[in-house]
Amino acid sequence: MQKKEKNNNFYMAFCDDRFKINRIAVTFIDKLEREKNTLNALFPMVLIRGNNKYKDMKEINRFLDNMYGASLSIDVDKKGDLQAISFAISFLNDRFAGENLYTKALQFLYDIIYGPIKYGGGFEEDAILQEKNNLKQEIESRINDKVQYAIDRCIEIMFEGQNYALYEKGNVDDLHTITKEKLFSQYQEVVTKKLMYVFVYGDYDEEWAVSKALEVFGDEKRESVHNDFSINIPFEKTRYVTEEMEVNQGKIALGIRTNVDVTSEDYYKLLMLNGILGASPKSKLFENVREKASLCYYVFSRIDRFKSVMVISSGIEIENYEKALNLILQQIEDIKNGKIDNIEYESAINYYKTALMAIYDSPRDLLSFYLNQALVGQIIEPKQVFEKLKNVSIEDIKRIAGGFELDTVYFLKNRGVAKDGKDL
Repeated sequence: MQKKEKNNNFYMAFCDDRFKINRIAVTFIDKLEREKNTLNALFPMVLIRGNNKYKDMKEINRFLDNMYGASLSIDVDKKGDLQAISFAISFLNDRFAGENLYTKALQFLYDIIYGPIKYGGGFEEDAILQEKNNLKQEIESRINDKVQYAIDRCIEIMFEGQNYALYEKGNVDDLHTITKEKLFSQYQEVVTKKLMYVFVYGDYDEEWAVSKALEVFGDEKRESVHNDFSINIPFEKTRYVTEEMEVNQGKIALGIRTNVDVTSEDYYKLLMLNGILGASPKSKLFENVREKASLCYYVFSRIDRFKSVMVISSGIEIENYEKALNLILQQIEDIKNGKIDNIEYESAINYYKTALMAIYDSPRDLLSFYLNQALVGQIIEPKQVFEKLKNVSIEDIKRIAGGFELDTVYFLKNRGVAKDGKDL
């Protein structure tokens, strides 16, 4: 691993000769705010339609084809109170191509990101309109995935009025207010001033790879952008919210304040708790709520490190709401009381071992892992995370569970059906 940081430009390279595919990812970090999250989701979509160097998507695809079938991708994600705007190219290892594709890929990615500035031309109205429609469809289609929709609604209710409640891809209403000038201005602001991370994965000398990336993308001074890992709303009491929609099964989403400082060693204790509660194949939620009690179709828990929040998600028959909710909460109480058997503990350990080691087998996953690490300010390898998890004790897990606060219980049910399953 080789890294270099200057003026809020962060470069990191990883040497690995196991795969035929190399990857470069460039990510800009902006604050997640209603005034600009839709703009930040839209401008990458317009950028990959072309510029004055690559006139359109046909020319872009021609370049990628000439790079032995390279692929270009964009992504916009939420990292706590931050918005990550990413551009990446995956391409054939130079050893198999017989030529230096790395520098070509670097320059291509730079030209895609900075082309409208370097080569002029700005944004085309037609491209903006088409991508507005595409983004509108993407935002509106969120409702089709009822599992994720219930989780999102739980978070929105839990963090009402805070930036973390925002959807990273923006808002349909805001699309109507976006002009060509407004979009281009926000684009320039992000790619020239916001915190930038450049990650390289491939069969290269790491120091050389970083130096070449630095030559292309530079180290001009950028703004420092920091995440606020705290919730910043005093806990008063649990909120119970029920909403209705045309659904085949009820969806429960529980939002829990873990009250863990995720920049501390307690984060790894929280991870182990999550494995025991609802992430591993032999977790308490899966074994006791789904398998033994048959009260749900699925159930799992997950952690958002960037906000110290746990979400428990489950799909149930509507008439089983009270039973399922009570049994889910009982699993947390059992952990607080130290009722954790060896099978549950070992299952969590094995789950994380498999998941963390699998990161090394995917250039995309590895670069995403290190981006998250960098944003938290603690860059360690996946195998080092696993070593920390192995040292977590039952007493550690009990202590972490003791700080949990159930903030929000969200229930999505079918229209005209009471919680007992009877028609209203």
